[in-house]
Amino acid sequence: MRSTSSRYGAGAQALHWLNVVLVLAACVLSKSGGYSLYSADADGLRRIHETLGVLVFIVVVLRLLWRLIDSTPAKQPIPRWMAAAAKLVQFALYSLLIAIPATAVLGTWFEGIPVTLPGFDIAPQIARAHGLGQLIMEIHTILGSAILWVAGVHAAAALFHHFYLRDEVFQSMVPGA
Repeated sequence: MRSTSSRYGAGAQALHWLNVVLVLAACVLSKSGGYSLYSADADGLRRIHETLGVLVFIVVVLRLLWRLIDSTPAKQPIPRWMAAAAKLVQFALYSLLIAIPATAVLGTWFEGIPVTLPGFDIAPQIARAHGLGQLIMEIHTILGSAILWVAGVHAAAALFHHFYLRDEVFQSMVPGA
């Protein structure tokens, strides 16, 4: 479960890949059909999308807590600019993994719409402010696109490490490698 000096442990790997799957699934569901997730026709998709968003938030909190108790593999010797870029991308990913669910909940509530989960709804906990709700939902959509770009850069860097630099960075997060 714990990380070693050369590899992330099963705990860190499981949380990492679970976030990947949850974010991709939420993204796919948000783009389904030509209608709004808030239309009556999309109620089932919306519930799944919002559940995935809540799960993303829970998993990222667990990842951050796991980082407090688990070590990370030893840093590979890389140029300073690469190390800085890696830290920036990691910070951006964690920030987006928190900001995207947060903006979804706030935007939904400001629109006066409950957060819908399988089996129950969470009624708005703040006063309705339609214009602000729309703005926050636009920000949510932009952040949703941004995480795909940042994650794409992250994945491309991992593949660059694997195929071009031929170091152990990629293998350190791949299960069973």
